Amino acid sequence: MNVSVTRIVLALIASAVVGLGATAAEHKGLAGTSWQLLQLGPNGALSENLPTLSFSKDGKVTGSGGCNTFTGTVTESGKAITFGALATTKMSCSEEVNAQEAAYLKALGQAQTFENRATSLLINTKAFNEPLSFVPAKG
Repeated sequence: MNVSVTRIVLALIASAVVGLGATAAEHKGLAGTSWQLLQLGPNGALSENLPTLSFSKDGKVTGSGGCNTFTGTVTESGKAITFGALATTKMSCSEEVNAQEAAYLKALGQAQTFENRATSLLINTKAFNEPLSFVPAKG
């Protein structure tokens, strides 16, 4: 190869590497974040019983369905997300809270993709046409 062709090839490789880095930086993972649910698909979450979701750095997830707490595993791959079986406590709650919690846990079990926007988290799931919508958990 002559020198000018070599420079062009190196410039193309460098720009591709820089471009990959920018894409990775735009997509934030979930490890170390905690969230409160605002929208359960098409429905607003019950304000007095907001479900939560926290991601640890070791692939574990914990949270509340609004009444009971849960723990389990989570796998992220790019924008894909999969929750393992979630173990829950079995406290008795009102019918309305129980219905919200059942829909929330079912939706997490059917999660497909996510988008972490720093000030919001969207999780797309087979359970609803609209994503689950979260905001950062308070304190």
